[in-house]
This record gives sequence, structure tokens and C-alpha cells, in this order.
Amino acid sequence: MLLAGKVALVTGASRGIGRGIALEMAREGADVVVNYARSEQEAHKVARGVEALSRRVLVVKADISRAEEVEAMRKQVLKEFGGVDILVNNAGVHRHLKSWEIDEPEWRRVLSVNLDGVFLCSKAFSHEMRVKKWGRIINISSIVAFTGTDHEAHYGTSKAAVVGLTKSLALELAGYGITVNAIAPGWIETDMTSDMTPKEKKEALQLIPLGRMGRPEDIAYAAVFLASDKASYVTGQTFHVNGGEAML
Repeated sequence: MLLAGKVALVTGASRGIGRGIALEMAREGADVVVNYARSEQEAHKVARGVEALSRRVLVVKADISRAEEVEAMRKQVLKEFGGVDILVNNAGVHRHLKSWEIDEPEWRRVLSVNLDGVFLCSKAFSHEMRVKKWGRIINISSIVAFTGTDHEAHYGTSKAAVVGLTKSLALELAGYGITVNAIAPGWIETDMTSDMTPKEKKEALQLIPLGRMGRPEDIAYAAVFLASDKASYVTGQTFHVNGGEAML
């Protein structure tokens, strides 16, 4: 197994892409910390899935946009596992609004979770990685970081900033044996896309050369690779997992 003996923390792991990553990392041998902010029942379902794969699991509620809650989570993880080897910054929020419909609280809400949360968790959990001289940080960005979006400028901005943060962290942490990379998903079948109308889905599929929506496991497979020793010479990169849409 690619991740045997490792401990992985996945933020926003109760649903969608985060759930897929948590379960796939467990299949590859990692013990898993399942972070969630609101969906407690769903988080515990994921935990049971991890346990069914004979891996240890810790469920932690924390709003990753709040430094004090990230620190409390870090202490729980240290007590249970002694730190993490793999950090997947997946938690994110979005809301379909035109730029002129976004008020300051809404702007701050999206940036605080999608960007501040990546910074705060990376800062908190890289300490033990630096001590061990080994670690993997994987940030979930988005295709809209590169294409833009006509209905959620705050989300697109936050995901573009994650790419920049990924590069800076990669440069800072390379000397400690820690790689930092990002994954930019395209259209993925999750709760975020479940409310698409048939017309919207048809239009989206027309933009995807491979002709299908992605699945959470498509992102999970990329995350497992980046977390493994097979990707030890890859850092500061953004992996596009979007069926070819980003090359158009």
C-alpha cells in the first residue's frame, strides 16, 4: 500500500471530494483524521468507512477559518497520533452570486475558509513535518482559478490564491523534505453540482473533452499519488484533473 504507516488529515472530509480522499487514503494504508465543520453525521459515516478498512480514525469538528479551532484540532491530533504526515486542505465553501451581489461579509466568509483555512492548517500541521523532515501538503484548488467564473468571483479568487500559496509554501518547506502541491478539479459529481439543471449539465459536458463529469475518486487517486513516495520529486505544482477542460 502506498501510504502504509502514514497519518492523513483531510479537512472538509464529511462529503464529496474530501470523503473520497479520506477513504482512498485509508485504502492505501493511512490512518485518517476526518475534519468537519457542520455535517457531524456524515463525518461519522466516513469514519465508519475508514474503520471498515482496518485503519484508525479520529473525527474532529473544527472551523478551519478560525485559528483557535485549528490549534485545538492540532492538539487533538497530537494526542491521538503524534501529528500528521499528510495534510489535505480540501474544505471549501461557495455561493453562486454575481460580483455586484457579493457583500463584504460574504466575500470574507468565502476567502476565510477557502484561503485562510489553507494557510492556518498548513502553518499548524507543518511543525511536526519539519521536525520529522518528511511531509505532504495537498491543497484543493479549482479549474476556475485558471479560467475565471462568471458567477462567483470570490470563490474563483480564493482558489487562484491557493495556487500562489502552494508555490510559496513549496519553496519554504522543500528544505525540510516536505512537498506542497495543488489539485485543480473541474466538474465533479458532488453536492456542489447536484443542483445543476439538465441544461447546465449538458453545457458543462460540451466543454469537457473526455465527455463526462468527474467523480470524487478521480481527485482522490491524484491526491494519493501526491501523498506517496512516488511523487517525492514533485512540488509546487498544480495537477489539473478536469477531463481536459483546462487546456481549451
